[in-house]
Amino acid sequence: MKNTFKKITAIAAVSLLAVSQVPAANILAKDGVATQEKTTAKRPSIYGKSGIVIDAKSGKILFQKKIDDRHYPASITKILTTLVAIENNKDLYDEVNFSSYVVNSIEPGSTHIGIQAGEKIPLIDVLNAIMLESANEACNGAAEHTAGTTKKFVELMNKKAEELGCTGSHFVTTNGLHDDDHYVTARDMAKISKAALENETFRYVACKSNYYIAPTNKDKHGKELWNHHKMVKRTMYVYDGVEGGKTGYTTKAGGTLVTFAKRGDQELIVVDLCAHGYELYEDTIKMLNYGFNNYKTIAPFKTMEMVLQDDAYGFLTTGNKLSPYKIPLNHLKDVTVMLEKNQPASNLTYKCKGSKYTVSYNGKRIGSVKLK
Repeated sequence: MKNTFKKITAIAAVSLLAVSQVPAANILAKDGVATQEKTTAKRPSIYGKSGIVIDAKSGKILFQKKIDDRHYPASITKILTTLVAIENNKDLYDEVNFSSYVVNSIEPGSTHIGIQAGEKIPLIDVLNAIMLESANEACNGAAEHTAGTTKKFVELMNKKAEELGCTGSHFVTTNGLHDDDHYVTARDMAKISKAALENETFRYVACKSNYYIAPTNKDKHGKELWNHHKMVKRTMYVYDGVEGGKTGYTTKAGGTLVTFAKRGDQELIVVDLCAHGYELYEDTIKMLNYGFNNYKTIAPFKTMEMVLQDDAYGFLTTGNKLSPYKIPLNHLKDVTVMLEKNQPASNLTYKCKGSKYTVSYNGKRIGSVKLK
């Protein structure tokens, strides 16, 4: 028996959605992400020209501000770069051989870690350099290693964005260095970040404060990497639950910031576009507070035994014909339901009929899990 619908989202007494295990495009909403539901909570005022908070598990939008406006992303582009590199390389410990073009093609004065032409660095280390130190030459090196050329790699980036349901974004560079035709929307950046977080290797790379690259053929000392995200480093801005994220800045983009935060079973993604300096972190804290203070995530089956010992959840109704001691149910621990804070979980009801397990709130169906 396998779970093909992994996450369930509920807000108020309205018809809500069930989300497939991985592909964001399979969310049961017309545009790939559900629209924000009405809530009585006071919406935060943010400096950023665009901002969004989503539930990382379902993609449900909890807060939005001009999320379909186009902006230059700067280095938050590297979230997509890292995800595409991970998905298109079987061996993440294979060495990247940095060409002269790769290390010399970035803008003078832009962020780098001093990689030299001919230097060989394992790809996993290169990915850490991308996400933590925002190294622009590392992006081009990973791209050339993955696709042969940076141009071909960018094609993979745009293809991946399209697969994720992104409709307002276009990528030209691997690293977010400015190009007038390189832009994103907050909605699309949230979709990309959600897909990235679903990849365990990406989580390993993005959700740490520091990393060390061992000595190479060109660098006998190695390289110490530190995450630029101040909330991840827990320096000026400390926030309970922050796991990772990515910073960005160019003169034309202004500041950009993506942040992942988790408390218990609830995980949020925040995107802030076109703000400056401290404004990015103040916006992010406001948006995270809004999400955590006004919504809660319920994992109704988290404490369930590996196999069903009784029929408390209605699995053994007429027609199932299954032994109560042979039904593997561990996968249901990943099923979650999102509610507004003032909605009692006791109003949730569960019913199993045939191969479908339905969850309702106040008697109205909000989602289902298919059983095989």
